[in-house]
Parts: sequence; structure tokens; C-alpha cells
Amino acid sequence: MDMSVIHHWKSGTDCLPSHRIVLAALPGVGNVGKLIVDSLIEAGQAEMVLQLLHPAMPPQARLDEDGLLTPPGIMFHHFDDIIIVTADGQPMTPEGQHECAIEILRLAREADSEHVVVLAGMAAAAGEEEAFMVCSDTAARLELEGLGADIRRDQPNGGVIGMVGLLASLGPAIGVKSSCAIATTVGASVDPVASDRLLRAVCDWFSLDISPPGAILERMAVNMAMLEGKGTAGEVPDPLLEDSSPMLYS
Repeated sequence: MDMSVIHHWKSGTDCLPSHRIVLAALPGVGNVGKLIVDSLIEAGQAEMVLQLLHPAMPPQARLDEDGLLTPPGIMFHHFDDIIIVTADGQPMTPEGQHECAIEILRLAREADSEHVVVLAGMAAAAGEEEAFMVCSDTAARLELEGLGADIRRDQPNGGVIGMVGLLASLGPAIGVKSSCAIATTVGASVDPVASDRLLRAVCDWFSLDISPPGAILERMAVNMAMLEGKGTAGEVPDPLLEDSSPMLYS
């Protein structure tokens, strides 16, 4: 464990229970992934088991549901056979992003997780409605292709920046599979349509039984307004501008 990362356990234990899949998302373009995980947490009444605290997180404490101040951190929730990892922001330094990404992946490995799937949005022109994955090792890519997943080898051809890129790419170095699941979005505001498209694709590719979908969609509608008020972390490119090397911003 990096000494700058503090583990604040919420469940009376000091380790994560075993889970098959980790779904991770941070604020970003269209808040596509963030909308999914927040809605899963609320619709499923998921239990928060751990909060990672790091000095590079944005220095803003928030009021929780009990009206108590809580420090900025990265939250781990337990939901069925899934660990959900999310935050309202990400570390503001490259070193902090790297340290937190390594610690998330290390915890996933200790929980015997088969795959860390980072959920994100990629800015695209209106009318481009896709969901696909990019992988960080050949074995995982071949396995997912065998399961029918839409795996891209040329997108996003500008790369993935921020902690999303680190989480999705550092897995093989830590001993866990990690990939990025992406839905295209115009990126101008919170995009529940792209979120729904991505959630359905990931559930299909990983055989996840996430139900009831109606409750999740209802939470998406509520969270959409909340996320629009929070804004996004990272630069949001103008999808109308021609870009020969689009990059995934998160």
C-alpha cells in the first residue's frame, strides 16, 4: 500500500469481499459511466465498504445523507457480485492519479476480481451511437471477443487520459485484467441514453444480471439533474470540431 493512501473502512472489516467484476467510473464526458454507477448504487441500495483518501483529491468536504461532513475520497460499494468504484472527482496530480489507480487495482486483485471494467464516454458527432471496449492485454481481448464483445483496436486513437486511462491500462502490471468500456456521446451534458446503451452492452458481454432495469433508469433520471449541477472533471472537446485524433477525456 502506498503510504499516502488512507483506507477508511466502513463495514467493520479490513478487506474487500470476493467479487467477480469491478465497475469503476469517474465524472467525464457526458458523465456516462458516473451516471451508471451512481444509479446502480442507489437503485440497489449498495453498501459502501471502503473509502480511499489521498491528499491529491480536490480539497472539498461534502455533507453526506446524515448531514455529516465527509472528506473527498474514492468510494467502494458492494452490489450483488460487483464492486462499484466511484468518486465525485479524481486526484489533481499525475502522481496522485497513479497511486490511487494502483491501489484500486491491488484491492481488486486481493478480492479475486476477474476483471476491472472502467465505464466512460467518448465525444462523437450526433448520430454516432456505439458501445465498445478497449483492452490492455491480449488474453483479455481474445476472451471478450469470444464472448461477442465489440472490441476496438483503433479507438480512441488519441488515447485515454486521467485516472480512467491508468485504471484501464495498468491492470496487467498489477496482475488483474482491466479494460475500458466506452459509449459515444455528444458530451455537452449528462447523457442517460448513452449510459443505458453502455450498461446494457456491459451486462451482455459479462453476463451480469442487473435488475430491475426500470429502477435503475428511474435513478438515472434523478441523478441526471444532480450531475449536471456538479459539472464534469476534465476537458470536454467540441464534437463539432474536426479532430483527426479524438481522445477520450475523463
